Amino acid sequence: MKSIPKTKVLFALFLTITVAIGADEAENWIGSFSSDEYEDFLEPVEKEKIYYYWQMEKLKRAVSPRYIRYIDSSLSLETGKLLNRGILFSFEGIENEDVSVCGNFSLWRCIPLKKNDHGVFYTVYNPESGDTIRDELKILEYKFRVDGLYTHDPSNADSMEDGDGSLVSRLIAVPSGPDKLVTTRILEDSPYEELEYRTVEFRIYSPDAENIALVGDFNHWDPEEDILKKEGNGLFTLIKKMKPGTYLYNFVRDGRIILDTFNQNTRLREDTGEISSYLAVPERSYALETK
Repeated sequence: MKSIPKTKVLFALFLTITVAIGADEAENWIGSFSSDEYEDFLEPVEKEKIYYYWQMEKLKRAVSPRYIRYIDSSLSLETGKLLNRGILFSFEGIENEDVSVCGNFSLWRCIPLKKNDHGVFYTVYNPESGDTIRDELKILEYKFRVDGLYTHDPSNADSMEDGDGSLVSRLIAVPSGPDKLVTTRILEDSPYEELEYRTVEFRIYSPDAENIALVGDFNHWDPEEDILKKEGNGLFTLIKKMKPGTYLYNFVRDGRIILDTFNQNTRLREDTGEISSYLAVPERSYALETK
């Protein structure tokens, strides 16, 4: 019999405990969203709260589309990725049988929604998937297909005429300014760099922060060892030499531990039970000149 990896067992136990703790709050979780927070989607993802995918089953009403961060236990056990980000679409249709969302982000291919016990259809759509949102799309346009008939989103006040006598709903897809979506990246090295190291740039956009430090299993989680430099545009950066391998890390923003905002790869730390961002530093695929 094939043994179950220790990390998966620990992860399943973690989910069981946290699900039990959060069950009492699940009924009202959608109420924690503020329409002001999501008015123009120009703030970084750090304002998005983290939920469990099963909490969609508790939705009692449809809401306007919004970006959320969520944990899907079944998906995480398959991919090892704890934290996901997506767009929540929902539609109230207690008397309806079939609801899909169709938009320019999927080349108008319709994506089915799931119906919960309260008659609310829902799905969380991943904007990072390969066949979805193209880079040039700044405004997402979509309709719901309800039992074969197309309609706009009644929960979304942002709509416009589609030229065929009906309405199409809209959602801002990409925040303005290139620096708000930054995350950690591997830089192309100088041909004279050491063969055994790669150059990694840690980056996060946080204009309101005073100080941001980097902690990880590469510096013993010491918040005083790696301090990021604040640029004039609200971007914090740090360039660090690292050997190829896999690493866990977090940022410490003004004393508070946070994830790397736009790095969707996360893992569970077995020693603390906390979620950390995950970084894979690859081997070089090319030869370097010797110093």
